[in-house]
Amino acid sequence: MRRLIFPALLASTLGAQSPAPVSALSPQQLDAALKAGHVLIVEFGGEHCIPCKKMQPILQDIQKGLGEKGSVHNFWIADHPEIAKRHKVMLMPTQIVFDAKGREILRHQGLWELAAFQRALQDKGVL
Repeated sequence: MRRLIFPALLASTLGAQSPAPVSALSPQQLDAALKAGHVLIVEFGGEHCIPCKKMQPILQDIQKGLGEKGSVHNFWIADHPEIAKRHKVMLMPTQIVFDAKGREILRHQGLWELAAFQRALQDKGVL
């Protein structure tokens, strides 16, 4: 029986396409993205932060839903604490949604469940 389960499991794993990972921005890239004229969602967190890691598939789903309307990125605050301070980030993870003019329109701290995240974005007219 093990012989039948393993190949099926392996085939389903290999056949499934995983979404592209959410890239991390440098301070210069963050500044440029804020001026790019589209919606920007940034998770301020850490590479080794457990809730931040749990947010990655949720962020990937949000990116898929946004399509060409905007982009989703990580920003590692341990590498650039001055930027976290500039954006008043007090907790990892913190998700901030910026409008096309680079203004903050939504903020959430902690793990954000996909359905609640999507509802909040819909309420703001982002999705």
